[in-house]
Amino acid sequence: MIMASRPSGKDRLQKDIHRLLTTLMQREIDDPKLFGVSITRLEPSKAKQGMTVFVHRMDEQDPAAVVERLNKICPHFEHELRRALPKKRFPSLRFRWDDVFDKSGAVNDLLSKMRSV
Repeated sequence: MIMASRPSGKDRLQKDIHRLLTTLMQREIDDPKLFGVSITRLEPSKAKQGMTVFVHRMDEQDPAAVVERLNKICPHFEHELRRALPKKRFPSLRFRWDDVFDKSGAVNDLLSKMRSV
């Protein structure tokens, strides 16, 4: 009989941060430049004192500006997350652009070109 493993505390914390941060971004950001930005994944830092939040939005022309704006309001997000998830130590957040989707589009274009040859 195979037993399902229970998620670790770190996994639960990551899922909770992802869920609550997504809600905060949808409800509390009034900046039109940030509408439609999605959190693609979270990665704890190697020192485990911080967490990188990867974001993406389709057809974004200026990803650096999006990341800059999100990092500027990051203290507000951290404050709200600390209130919702009381922990003794809470990781600091840092936003980064997730270019995986941009690269996958280039790969798909290349494959399409190869098929048509």
